[in-house]
Amino acid sequence: MSRQIKKVGVIGAGVMGATIAAHAANVGLSTVLLDIVPPKMPPELEKKGAKPDSKAYRNYFSQKGLEGAVKSRPASFYIPDDAELITIGNLEDDLKLLADCDWIVEVVVELLGIKKDLLAKIESVRKPGSIITTNTSGISVAAMSAHLSEDFQKNFLGTHFFNPPRYMKLFEIIPGPKTDPEVISFMAQFAEQKLGKGVVFAKDTPNFIANRIGVFGMSYLNRLIDEMDMTFEEADALTGTVLGRPKMATFKLGDLVGLDTSGHVANNVYEGALNDERREVFSQPAWFKQMIEKGMLGNKTKGGFYKKVPGENGKKITLVLDRKTMEYRQPQKAKFASLEAAKQQPDTASKVKTLFYGKDKAAEFTFKHMTEGLIYAANRIPEISDDIVNIDNGMKWGFNWEAGPFEAWDALGVAKSAAKMKEAGYTIPAWVEEMLSAGNQTFYKEEGGVRYFYDLASKSYKRVEISPNIILLPSLKAQNKVVAGNSGATLYDLGDGVACLEFHSKMNSLGQDVIAMVDKSADIVREKFDGLVIANHGQNFSVGANLMLVLFTAQEEEWDELDWMVKKFQDTFMKLKYLEKPVVAAPHQMALGGGCEVCLASDKVVAAAETYIGLVEVGVGVIPAGGGTKELLIRNTHERLFEVAKGGLYPKQIPLLPFVARAFETIAMAKVATSAKEAIKMGILRPTDKVCVNADYRIKKAKDTVLALNLEGYAPPRPLNKIRVMGRDVMGVFKYALYNMHKAGFVTDHDVVVATKVAEVLSGGNVLPETEVSEQYLLDLEREAFVSLCGTKGTQARMAHMLKTGKPLRN
Repeated sequence: MSRQIKKVGVIGAGVMGATIAAHAANVGLSTVLLDIVPPKMPPELEKKGAKPDSKAYRNYFSQKGLEGAVKSRPASFYIPDDAELITIGNLEDDLKLLADCDWIVEVVVELLGIKKDLLAKIESVRKPGSIITTNTSGISVAAMSAHLSEDFQKNFLGTHFFNPPRYMKLFEIIPGPKTDPEVISFMAQFAEQKLGKGVVFAKDTPNFIANRIGVFGMSYLNRLIDEMDMTFEEADALTGTVLGRPKMATFKLGDLVGLDTSGHVANNVYEGALNDERREVFSQPAWFKQMIEKGMLGNKTKGGFYKKVPGENGKKITLVLDRKTMEYRQPQKAKFASLEAAKQQPDTASKVKTLFYGKDKAAEFTFKHMTEGLIYAANRIPEISDDIVNIDNGMKWGFNWEAGPFEAWDALGVAKSAAKMKEAGYTIPAWVEEMLSAGNQTFYKEEGGVRYFYDLASKSYKRVEISPNIILLPSLKAQNKVVAGNSGATLYDLGDGVACLEFHSKMNSLGQDVIAMVDKSADIVREKFDGLVIANHGQNFSVGANLMLVLFTAQEEEWDELDWMVKKFQDTFMKLKYLEKPVVAAPHQMALGGGCEVCLASDKVVAAAETYIGLVEVGVGVIPAGGGTKELLIRNTHERLFEVAKGGLYPKQIPLLPFVARAFETIAMAKVATSAKEAIKMGILRPTDKVCVNADYRIKKAKDTVLALNLEGYAPPRPLNKIRVMGRDVMGVFKYALYNMHKAGFVTDHDVVVATKVAEVLSGGNVLPETEVSEQYLLDLEREAFVSLCGTKGTQARMAHMLKTGKPLRN
């Protein structure tokens, strides 16, 4: 790419604009954030005596926007330090700051006139060739820029982020009528490679792709619940996880978005898509309009479809709105035979089919709303997109659906479901009928590990284009690249002498089958490969050890068996650490407990930016014992001391306590990094580890890292036999700190028991100060502490509670 984006300008410091600026800073881009000068002095500044010409007043909106992004939860920044890359200002004094920006994105109020005026101001200062985009969620891109110069229109397009920008993968690109194809191509590559987004190409139509399909579904459900006399909680039970969609389902999501916002987006289609055959669906029912009039807008007004109120014990309880009385009441559990039957199915596709083809009221509800959604999506081609892939990706990346509309239709069986739809009086889109008549039974098909989609224009299947930076492990199975495997993990041949170990147990937990495969993979790689990548496409990299197995063994008092299990974990991870070939872990999402220990045992880590990693074992009453406590001690003392010593100090001149205390705090408080960048800052990952903003690139980058290590002349690390520890004398420091925390009510009795064991391992046990110990010695301390804690009632209660509720117990 000849173009480069090094500096970004964001105009509009509301929630969306400020968080777009935050994400630009996350990926290392110098960013300017501008907003208007307040029309009058804000009361808080008036109290402080601020002057009309002061920066505090004139930059008030941009400053507040930046502060909001820093404080936002979930965090908008990978680490707070990234905010330093943002320069704030206002549109009257600081428009010139945009002059050297490579990309300027407007995120101001959704009014065409205001946007047109703003773009004209931008044109007066922008440098030639700079890219200008709008983050509008529905206003015509063409209408915004028609009054501007040819060069401006050539470099102008829509780039629609979904909220929150850091976390939502979808990035809709909407070209204008004169946008240069090279600009479109560049922004797609930039969004995918630099911003880590999934790009879909939309046409300049109301609400583009994801909101057009998603808001149709939500608007139709508003009507369907009236037609079938269904409650909000019943509809949510039938439109959430059972269909492979987020737990928030429909109406809880509506509360999060805000009824005013969703109503506005629906009205965009009603007013702008006059030829839409289902246009009337986008007009909202009377009760919806009444909720808006009463200010019942959702979470932002503390009440919408649902409302949280204090319960008898002080804890908040959730009430649901009865739209007939407009009063809140206790929610009722949805009870339908087809729903219960669906929940028992092993996968999402089976769940959806159970509901769609069922016979009760819930099945009828599912049939109607899925049929309407599928037919509506099919009728939108080529209006909003030229192909099914962009629509499916839009819904998966923008609404977090497990499957897009056409993938879901394939799961139902296109011919079978179409027949049921026709029997019920629905008209199947002509191109779908034509596809079936030609003998094409699915929208997608796979051949030799390659995925194809049915293309309307050519009436044939075309290859789904995938970036060369993405490696999909399932495709390797179809290409006969499986080297070995069992029920918990599979070893693949990635090519070029690199193997990849994929976990695929439930939640990618590390049971005996997974550990056995890790052990076997190390042997295979030693003999047949040049290196190993550890990665998967699961919802999480790994949530840690198989807790059920540990608890069962402890309850049966099989202490020798438990000791053997922990020893096997330790030996296997040490085998990885000292394997003669490079090992690179590529975690994503949650890498907790044992999942974190896999990373600690690897030579390098290529972590997705959204990696939430930590040693959380104390939450279930034990300590990290797969080498995690030992590795964090080494990283915070042995490795860190040698880094500090480069400044001229001899390692033994440097006191150990601050470094050991840091490791203790991280483990004893079960700290979890909320990004890969933060994991490096916390000392869980090394500064030499890599952060991959686009999680889909992890496996390819990890493979490339293995190859690079070999090119550099890889040699395995040498076993550590002289690890300096503080010994028994330091235990008084930790015990005193724990005593004070316990007395103040910050920790429980059992917290003290567990944290004391952590301190004993980190101090090196019952040895003299400045003793040098081996890794195996520390592993033995880990294992003894783990097994002894499993014998306590407090730890067993914590484990049982975690397995039952998914939440830690404070006992």
